[in-house]
Amino acid sequence: MTVSERKLCAMSKEREREILKLLLAKKKITVSEISAKLFASESSVRRDLASLEKQQLVKRVHGGAVIEENSVSTMKIPFVLRELEESDAKVEMAKKAINLVNDYDVIFLDASSSAYNLVPFLAVKNHLTVITSGIKTLLRLGDYGIKAISTGGDLLPSCRSLVGEAAYRTILSYNANIAFFSCRGLSDDGYLTDISDTENLVRRRMIEYSEKSYLLCASNKIGKKYFHNLCSAKDISGIICEKELPPALSEFEANIK
Repeated sequence: MTVSERKLCAMSKEREREILKLLLAKKKITVSEISAKLFASESSVRRDLASLEKQQLVKRVHGGAVIEENSVSTMKIPFVLRELEESDAKVEMAKKAINLVNDYDVIFLDASSSAYNLVPFLAVKNHLTVITSGIKTLLRLGDYGIKAISTGGDLLPSCRSLVGEAAYRTILSYNANIAFFSCRGLSDDGYLTDISDTENLVRRRMIEYSEKSYLLCASNKIGKKYFHNLCSAKDISGIICEKELPPALSEFEANIK
């Protein structure tokens, strides 16, 4: 590949990332809107959308593209999208969550991007052991020199998540001090829901085998309900959000000193 070809490839990948950000904000967008916002030709935008669709990140429709978050029969929300979503909120949640962690703790982390964003903050603690079902989280723990154990299990490629019986058996082998996890929605009546039943089953076992368990819930997930129930907010130790919870859910807010 020539230098000019590499530059074009890099530009295309950057546009793809920006298109995903636009779609996360609007869920549906036209080629002309993307072209105007990114100062790119419509032909370039169409090529980018074709590439994103091939990666199963978006669905092209007449004149543009959409993200179908509720299309549980076709694909799970890919981790690469979740990483881009509400990143500032996830950092704020991590800043709160780390106050609940002590040296020598054994911690469960699910495969959510919220748990992934907690890793750099865990590095300030000493002698932690972290068991995770997230592939990217596992690698990031290694980057920060934190003792990390993989749950093992069957890989969900779109979520970089490990699930299934092997994952359950690993979780059942440990008694954790604390579990941090996320999900796609927190309903107004306090139910934690997701579009992935297999990921929820992993989270359920992490909750069961932890002394304390906390939902990392960005405010944009509040008031949303998806098809698979994880548990009730009454079943966990608390909810960590970057903002104050609405009055109907305030009793479940994590007690962080």
